[in-house]
Amino acid sequence: MKTPDISETPLVRRYGVRGAKLFARLWFPLLYVFLIALTTGFFVVGPEFATGSRRIFVGLLAGGLIVFASSLLTRMRLEFLAAIERLEARGKAA
Repeated sequence: MKTPDISETPLVRRYGVRGAKLFARLWFPLLYVFLIALTTGFFVVGPEFATGSRRIFVGLLAGGLIVFASSLLTRMRLEFLAAIERLEARGKAA
């Protein structure tokens, strides 16, 4: 997996690698909480909007979108953590 170079981002320039690690530890779990809240809200309110066979379609569509969003979020998290590890390795080598 090719990781982006995050060394020139404002976050890393201002707070360093430790700040980027702290950002990842706080931001990504918060995004997962938002996804869980959205999922819960949709499955609580969603059945009220559709009836009959459309209800199954809406449920499958919501489930597919949730799986897609969670896999995208996990991929973003892994790429960001790999970029941080690469920055740490570059700092130790210098």
